[in-house]
Amino acid sequence: MSRLLLLCSILTFASFASAQDFSFGFKTGLNFNQFKGDAEEGDNVSETFDRNVGFHFGATFAWEMTDLMGLRGELMYSQKGSRRSFKGDSYYNFLTTDNEIVRTTGFRTQELNINNSYIDLPILFYVKPVSKIEIYGGISAGIMVTSTGFGNIQMSELKDENEAPTDPNTINHELDFNFISNEPGERRFGDPASTIKIKNENVPYPQTAGAYYDFLEDRERLYRGFDYGLVGGISFYLSRTLYVSGRINYGLRDVTNSKADVSLSALGENNAFIERDDDDRNVSIQASVGFSF
Repeated sequence: MSRLLLLCSILTFASFASAQDFSFGFKTGLNFNQFKGDAEEGDNVSETFDRNVGFHFGATFAWEMTDLMGLRGELMYSQKGSRRSFKGDSYYNFLTTDNEIVRTTGFRTQELNINNSYIDLPILFYVKPVSKIEIYGGISAGIMVTSTGFGNIQMSELKDENEAPTDPNTINHELDFNFISNEPGERRFGDPASTIKIKNENVPYPQTAGAYYDFLEDRERLYRGFDYGLVGGISFYLSRTLYVSGRINYGLRDVTNSKADVSLSALGENNAFIERDDDDRNVSIQASVGFSF
């Protein structure tokens, strides 16, 4: 499916380039993004995916079939993502200096702003019911170029595996995720490192944690490198060349890899991660200003 969409994009751009009624331009604007999918639920668990803001810019290409309709292609850099919040009963795996896991449970409060950037290739069919209004729709393919997240985590009411409280029983640290390049267990400690006493052992905990700091083995990237979906919108021409536009991009693919998309509320049998086999899709509302020549 991904190869077919890319091939269609390339062939369409090639047809634009050879057409007599070919025009080009550029556009830029804001993205209002959110993941649409199943949130984790439980008796004392709340997870939400809220809107964040990114931007887009790039080139546009159009082939005017008649005065009333045509085809339009775009080559866009576009930021997508979501704000992910989690509050509820959870776990935290500490790693000792001897690379031994010390497991604790507690109450997690976590905020993460996820920014995934794509090179988007929309192919659109448009009609002009009147000279200054253009209505369009089509498909879009996106290739991920960056995937990051920034935020913080607080673990409170911490207890060890024997239900004994830790000292201190609340910790905080930052989250600095690169979902493409971070390695399993990646984290950065302060100088000196902060420690927590668990079972009479002083265990260090990070000042900043990477995307897969809980993992001891490679579970692949969390976000998939390719996305595709549907596009629809409307443009208003303020002059012959200047226009403003609004559209919705609705992703049709689950953007998360279930091996790395694990439950934050609980561990499974033998303390294994519980994979979440759900759909998380990119949904973006774009507001743009553009020029067409």
